[in-house]
Amino acid sequence: MPGLSSPGRLIRELTPVREGTAKVFDSKSIAGNSFEEFTVVSRDKHSALLITAKACYDVNATAGVRIRWLYSQDGVSFDSPEDAEEAGNYGDLTFAAGATRQGTTLIPLFTPYVKIQAVNKDADHPVTVTVWKTMLR
Repeated sequence: MPGLSSPGRLIRELTPVREGTAKVFDSKSIAGNSFEEFTVVSRDKHSALLITAKACYDVNATAGVRIRWLYSQDGVSFDSPEDAEEAGNYGDLTFAAGATRQGTTLIPLFTPYVKIQAVNKDADHPVTVTVWKTMLR
């Protein structure tokens, strides 16, 4: 029928395109009960963001790392961490004291600004974190 895409073309059109992979943190130490954050701005029709985090846990650590995201329409006022957690806007890396774990979290981009927080859930021990971001179109 005229105007219909071929199956091969439709699959290519629906396949996400990865753009702009970049290392955001490189072996950044995060103190107990603390976090490091960065803001991603997406005005170029990106649909999602991949955050890959690698955490090296202290041998005495008792909790792991959480990747949390906070949305904003204006880049100034962001969702509160409590509301983000209530909405399930986070992903936890697996945890084992003294181990290194890596995980990737897919974040839908609903607003032009999103703040990403790497949260150390351990109260007393630092964690070393490396983070990459990849935009998906």
